[in-house]
Amino acid sequence: MSNINFDPKKAAHYEDISRKAVFGYDQLFTMVLSLLAKDQSEKANVMVVGCGTGMELTTFGKHMPNWKLTGVDPSQEMIKIAKANIENSGLNNRATLYNGFVDSLPEGEIYDAATLIFVLRFIADDRNKLSLFKDISKRLRNGAKLVLVDQYGDPNSEYFHKMFKAWGYFMKLSGVPSELAIKIAAQATDKGLFTESGIIELLSEAGFTKATHFYNAFMYGGWVVQKI
Repeated sequence: MSNINFDPKKAAHYEDISRKAVFGYDQLFTMVLSLLAKDQSEKANVMVVGCGTGMELTTFGKHMPNWKLTGVDPSQEMIKIAKANIENSGLNNRATLYNGFVDSLPEGEIYDAATLIFVLRFIADDRNKLSLFKDISKRLRNGAKLVLVDQYGDPNSEYFHKMFKAWGYFMKLSGVPSELAIKIAAQATDKGLFTESGIIELLSEAGFTKATHFYNAFMYGGWVVQKI
C-alpha cells in the first residue's frame, strides 16, 4: 500500500476534535500506559501503530524514561505533527518515527508491547484488519501485550442505537458544530464497524489471546490482548 496523505487542515485540528468526540480522550492514553507498564524503572521497546499526532509517544515518553519508542503512520501530515510534538517533549533520543506501514518497519526488530488506537476505523475490510494484526504479531515477542481502541458496535442492536444517539448529543454538548457532529457520526457507520466478538476472532486468528475489555464510552471500546 502507498502512503496516505491526510488533509493538512484535518490533521491540524485532529486533537481538538478528538477531545470533543471521545470521552476521556487524554486520560485514555494514561489508562493504556497503566495496562502496559509495571513500573517506571522497566525497560521496553514499544511500537505505536498509527501514531498520529504522537499522543502515545509523548505520554509514554513522559512517564517511562527507559522505554524506547517507535511510531509508524502512513500519513505524512500526521508524522510532521508527531515529530514536532516529540521534539517539544525532548524525546528525540528515544522516539523514532516511520512514515509507512507496519510491514515497512526494519526487519528483525522485536517489540515488547504495541498500541493500535483509532486506526481500525480507517480499515473497513476484515481481511485487511487481519493482515495488520498478523504484521503486528510478527514483530512482538511471545507474551507481549497489544492494546487497541476504536469505534465498534452492532448497528442492528437496540443498545447501539441508544449509544449512537447519545454520542451525537455528547459531541454537540462538547462543542462540535452540529453539521460536523452529524458528519463524524455518519462516517463511523459508513466505514463498517466491527463487533467485539468479530474483532476478538480476528485477533485470535492472528495469534493473540486473553482479550480483556477495559474501556467503553458510547461508540468506543478498548481491549488488551496478549501474543501467544
